[in-house]
Amino acid sequence: MTVPEHGRAVSILWRLRFVVLLFWATLTCLGAAFATRFTNNTYIDFSVPEASEGYADDQEFQRLFPSTEDPVTVLVRRADEGSVVGPALHNLTDSVVSWAETAALESSSVQGYFIMVDRGLPELGVAFVNDVADPNASTASLIVVSLPRNASGLLAEDLRHHVLAAAPNSLEVELAGEPYFLQASLDGVTHDLEQVHPKVVPFALIPFLYIVRSWRLSLITLACIAASAASAYFVMWPISETVAVANFAPSMMLSAVLATSIDYSLFLLSRFREESAEDSDAEGVKRALATALHFAGHTVLVSGTTLALCFFGLLFFPVGLISSLGLATGLTICISIAVNLTLLPALLLAFPAFFTRRGWCCCGGPRRARQRAEERRRVAELRAAAASSSSAEEDLEEEGGSGRGAGSPAAGARRGTGEGPRASLVRKEAGASTLLPRSGRKLTCWGLVSSVSMRCGFVVVALFVGAGVPCALEVSRIETSISQEEMMPRDAPASRAYADLVAAFGSGGLFPFKVLVQPQDGAVDSAAFFERARGLVRRALDLSGEAGALNATGVMMAGATDVPYDMVHQALHGSAQQCDVLARLLQRDACAEVRVAWAQFTNGDVDAGVNATATFVTVALDFDAFSARGVQWIRAMRAGLAQAANESQGLDCVGLSGGSLPMVDSVNLVYSYYPVMVGVTLGVVFALLGIAFRSLVVPLRAVLTISLSLVLTMGCAWLVYGRGALDGLGWVALSGQGALTWSAPVLAFPIMVGLGLDYDIFLLGRILEYRLAAYTDVESVTAGVEHSGPLISAAGVIMAIAFGALLFSSSTSLNELAFLLTASVLVDTFLVRTVLVPSVMGLLGKRNWWPRTLPPPLPPMTLMPLPPPPVGEPPSGGSGASLRGDGLPDYETIQSTHDAAHAAIMQARLSMTGEGEHAGSGDHQPLEHAGPGDPAFVSTDDGDAGAAVGASASGDRTGDSVTSPAASPTTTRS
Repeated sequence: MTVPEHGRAVSILWRLRFVVLLFWATLTCLGAAFATRFTNNTYIDFSVPEASEGYADDQEFQRLFPSTEDPVTVLVRRADEGSVVGPALHNLTDSVVSWAETAALESSSVQGYFIMVDRGLPELGVAFVNDVADPNASTASLIVVSLPRNASGLLAEDLRHHVLAAAPNSLEVELAGEPYFLQASLDGVTHDLEQVHPKVVPFALIPFLYIVRSWRLSLITLACIAASAASAYFVMWPISETVAVANFAPSMMLSAVLATSIDYSLFLLSRFREESAEDSDAEGVKRALATALHFAGHTVLVSGTTLALCFFGLLFFPVGLISSLGLATGLTICISIAVNLTLLPALLLAFPAFFTRRGWCCCGGPRRARQRAEERRRVAELRAAAASSSSAEEDLEEEGGSGRGAGSPAAGARRGTGEGPRASLVRKEAGASTLLPRSGRKLTCWGLVSSVSMRCGFVVVALFVGAGVPCALEVSRIETSISQEEMMPRDAPASRAYADLVAAFGSGGLFPFKVLVQPQDGAVDSAAFFERARGLVRRALDLSGEAGALNATGVMMAGATDVPYDMVHQALHGSAQQCDVLARLLQRDACAEVRVAWAQFTNGDVDAGVNATATFVTVALDFDAFSARGVQWIRAMRAGLAQAANESQGLDCVGLSGGSLPMVDSVNLVYSYYPVMVGVTLGVVFALLGIAFRSLVVPLRAVLTISLSLVLTMGCAWLVYGRGALDGLGWVALSGQGALTWSAPVLAFPIMVGLGLDYDIFLLGRILEYRLAAYTDVESVTAGVEHSGPLISAAGVIMAIAFGALLFSSSTSLNELAFLLTASVLVDTFLVRTVLVPSVMGLLGKRNWWPRTLPPPLPPMTLMPLPPPPVGEPPSGGSGASLRGDGLPDYETIQSTHDAAHAAIMQARLSMTGEGEHAGSGDHQPLEHAGPGDPAFVSTDDGDAGAAVGASASGDRTGDSVTSPAASPTTTRS
């Protein structure tokens, strides 16, 4: 795997750099112009999924009772908590009726207590107050307005303004309904986009600046963030015109942009900075960029593609809310990859002088000037060492005594490139070092952590397993919630109205269930059907176990009261005189009540002569239908309906729809697919890593460590939100809810797996580079963690900051998702990848890569100290002075000979690794330039030493050239 000097990609980007800049600038401007159109097209869509249990019943109900209206509810209460029934409520109701007439709505579109009373139907009016036994003592009342679905948003806002203006000070009014819930969700998204996310960008850039140490390069990252976000919104805008997109998709997209853009630019720019020298010209930038794209660019492409595939996997869920979020976020990550692999290099190529100048400010000051002078001196020394290395390689090739002549791998490499692999790496060192020395260096923090972790491998693994077992037990106890309040912003007026509505009436007033009954003979208007249907419904309600906590209303029943068929028949088909007699008898207009109920609860039309073939009964619960109690009631009610239908010998068809059923069925369907998604995702991870590293142990270890990270994170989330472990903080975003929002684990899983795999690939790539450079297994793991640990940690902190921004959202569901993602990346980057993985790899040793066979590691060279020059005798200068007065070589001659021999040894050792071609193109141990007092002897790990320089110099007194230690079996055996 040879890195080309420039690379085809860099050559193309060089020619098209300004075209690339213009393309992304255009997309960014278009995205900024159309972003609001995309966010306005998002909404909450919980239609019943096709594969769910209630789909057939819902479709049948929609066929028999088609609806094109969105009902909204006006909740009216007394400001002093007294009785709400009085003139003020009456006047407000009349005002709403007048508004409906002005809006050209039908007269039946407004319903309320005083509307029914004015029509002489007080028995129907009690459904709109919270005290059925004594309506005059009611403390809350409802006014229900049915708005056309195609204009419900505009009319709902106009109605809100009208009601707030018309309500007297003695009344408190709140409005709830789907149009207001949708608007509240959009307002929450707008708040997150305008207030939350922009504030976290500076904090996310702090780790980036710490790694790259250049404010100039941070400008590239900001450009990538802007281009990725705007382009993603622009691409999603036409999609949202035809596909229902979840209301919190824009927030998730922006979080993904912040996380991936900063992460990927960190990988690319940190590698570019390593490979480039300060104030590089265009050619130097091309060479550095080619290497950065070859290694870091490959990591970005593989990890980003994996993360996008994890999100695209959500498309297989037959629920629009989940699949649309997977589509939006997956496309966003693909766009982020494209931006970082094209716009970022194009900016570097277009303005090389600006971006390669280093320092925190425009000028570096005297200190920076001294640093630049020191760097130039270092470059000059390394170039001299490279020249010595090339000379030594030529001598080594001419000797041929060691079996490495013209046909050797080293010679082949020199013929192809004009220089040996080690010489090319020395020249590369003039820009930066990419691999750490094997000896003679002090371990950094992450190097010490990995070294200690490997020495205490069994203890570390035992500790992680010990923490994972209780977390796994907690995960098994996780309960999920479908509460509407958790999906909406907490501080939105619609959210408060919904909470107050549930407290006063239960959610049944806003989300009533409907029991559909169809006679097999198609005749609703019959005494036999009335008797069967009434008995069937009451039997099912009794079997549900909540008969006393609900109110059932239909044409054949009104609460606990049965409506006799004779009265219904007389009201529908009797004469006016008969209706008058019935009214005097019952002290109310019973015929009008029956006709209203017949029109509302059947699909017949008496005036038009249409016979009814189906009817339904509304069931309003006095508790929250979206609570765990409500979900339990749905299961019991469905079982009760099935049993009651069997007992009636199948004479009637029954079905349950409405209420919270669309949400319940959607969630049940999602979680029926969830185990399959988990298995398929982990299987894809196993396959990708197996192919990438040609190993079975690598993917198995990765799947196990990623699974452990998931268990630890999910266990912590349940402790926080299920058991209220952090309630003492007083922060509502981390307060206990008694359950996790149903969407949080589903949406978090692919992200957590993708990020864990991302960091695993980056770490293993570095470890494999060292291992192919003939490092031992322990050395390669230590050096790989030491080199990539800071980057992985910085990337994890960036991800945590980006996703942690959602903790400041006003939506509980987004708070829980943010906690899962933030905890996951922190656990993965600071514990699993940098502590547990080194421990496991240290225990496995060479079995890490099975069944792949890697070249045997070579023992590191130990450089013995060179004696100082004689006291009082300065080193001789001049090229002709090579001997001291006593005939021995002077110090500079010894040093020069040592440099050449050292380079030749390194070249010979590199050729023995068995993967010379790959090693010659990658990053390897830098050749340290020796100076007075630096090491000058070469030996192996096991204490065998090469020939002393003094002895070699003694053999050189007669002018013979010093024999290269590369041919010595002592210094080259593996």
